[in-house]
Amino acid sequence: MALFIVPACTTIEISEGDAFDAHRTITPETFNISPFTLNEIEMETDDGETLNGWYLTQEEAKATVVYYGGNGFLMVKSRPLIQAYAGMEVNLLLFDYRGYGLSSGEPTVEGVKTDAKRAFEYAESRRSAGEQLMIVHGHSMGAFLSSHIAGENSVDGYIMESPVSEVKQWTKKLVPWILRPFVRFDIADEIAAQSNLENVSDVESPLLIIGGNSDDVTPYSMAEDVYEASVSASKQLVEIEGGTHNDLPTFSKYRSELKSFIEGLN
Repeated sequence: MALFIVPACTTIEISEGDAFDAHRTITPETFNISPFTLNEIEMETDDGETLNGWYLTQEEAKATVVYYGGNGFLMVKSRPLIQAYAGMEVNLLLFDYRGYGLSSGEPTVEGVKTDAKRAFEYAESRRSAGEQLMIVHGHSMGAFLSSHIAGENSVDGYIMESPVSEVKQWTKKLVPWILRPFVRFDIADEIAAQSNLENVSDVESPLLIIGGNSDDVTPYSMAEDVYEASVSASKQLVEIEGGTHNDLPTFSKYRSELKSFIEGLN
C-alpha cells in the first residue's frame, strides 16, 4: 500500500509573471532554408513596444501563416518548424513576444494578445493584394492566441498545436487526484480566464488540431476536448503517435497533415 505524507495544505500561486518563460537572447544568426528568404523585421505595437520578427518569404507563396509560439518559444529555436513549412507554398511570420528575445517590454496576458494582433496586422499588410490565404498557427500557449485572433479577424483557417483546453482544467491535471485535497492553485484572474473551449465555440473557420499522444504537458485529451467544442463545419483532429509537447514538427505525419490542411483551403 502506497503511503503519501502531506504535512499541510499547500497553495500554489500562479501570477502573470509566473505564467511566462521569457528568455533574452542574442540577435539570431542568419540561416538559409530553401526556398525561404529571411527578412528580419521590427513591429511597433499600439502600446509602444517593439517586437523582433522574421518574415520568411518565397515567390510562389499562396498563403501567409502567422505563427504564435508556446511559452518557451524563441525564434532561434524554430528551425524544425521552418523546415516543416519549407515544403509548402507559404510565407511564414515568426516573432518573439514582448519580453522574449530582442523584443522590448514584459509579458502579460493582454500584452501578448496585443502582440498577436500586431503580428497578424503586419502579415495582412504584406500579403499580395489580398490574394494569399491568411492562416494563424498557435502552439501550446500560442493556441490561445490563434483561436483568439481567428475569432476577432477574418482568417481562411487556423491551427492549434498541443492546445490547452482551459487553464483551470489544465492545472487540475497537473496534480494526482489523491493529492488534490492538499494542493490548491491560486491563479491570477487574467490567466484563469483563458479558455480555448470558449474561443473555438465562436469560430467557424476551418480548424486543424494536432497533438501528440505522449505529451505530458498538455495531454492529448485536451486536444480532443477542444475538437469537440469547435463549431467549425470543417475541423480535423490529428494524433501524432509518440509525439511529445515540443517535437511534433520533426514527425513526417505532422508535416504531411499540415500541408494537406493548407492545400485543402484552396
